[in-house]
Amino acid sequence: MSRTNTIPETAVDPVCGKTFDPRKVQFTAIDDNGTHYFCSEACRRQFDDADAKTKKGFWEKYTDRLKKTHCTRTPPECR
Repeated sequence: MSRTNTIPETAVDPVCGKTFDPRKVQFTAIDDNGTHYFCSEACRRQFDDADAKTKKGFWEKYTDRLKKTHCTRTPPECR
């Protein structure tokens, strides 16, 4: 599977859970899990400052929200 540099039409902020258009608000963080999109600088900063355990909690909440939307792919590809 190849990765592209395209920005998705919608994204879910892993910190606050807000769904937004990341093409209009471009706060991102990149780590081993890929590119993460945030609705605000404050959420991106909170994600960047979090330790591994806290980030895992962000992702657990994120995947729970995805399950509620009946997404069959795995994060972060599921947008």
